[in-house]
Amino acid sequence: MSPTNSLSSSDLQRDLLVFMGLRMRVHRIGLAHWQAGARLRSWGVVPLHRNGDELLAPCGAREALWLGFWQDEEDGPGATVELHDRARGASASIVLPPEFQLTALRGADGTAHPIAPPAAHYALALSTGGAQCLLSLQLQPPREWAQAAGRAAPPALTGPPPLPPRYA
Repeated sequence: MSPTNSLSSSDLQRDLLVFMGLRMRVHRIGLAHWQAGARLRSWGVVPLHRNGDELLAPCGAREALWLGFWQDEEDGPGATVELHDRARGASASIVLPPEFQLTALRGADGTAHPIAPPAAHYALALSTGGAQCLLSLQLQPPREWAQAAGRAAPPALTGPPPLPPRYA
């Protein structure tokens, strides 16, 4: 049995969740551009706020979120990430490496669901190096999130997706 840790054993550093060498960033994408099973491009990093054992993330009605992961060491112990939406009976899991994005949940019937409203509460489990971190990820309307976080929420997504970065 592996030790279980709560959010208190992880660290939130400028919207980056850190747990035992495992890093997580939450990204935004326009809901109309979300595709199940696709590698998603980030339209921007989602600011996070910690409230006890919950991570709060702003998410507008026309947005979807995806979770990106990496480890400090390229040859680290690997990791498993699980996300559950108990209200819809949907879940997803990835194993690092080779995976690094968690972009959709699957319902009991196999249907893919975005990480987006109206779902609001997710259970997130991070496992690495024999330890596990259990947390709650709560999506909030941007105005509600700004009140809880005490800082401005990102502006609503508009227009086409941003262009990919140019490499010289």
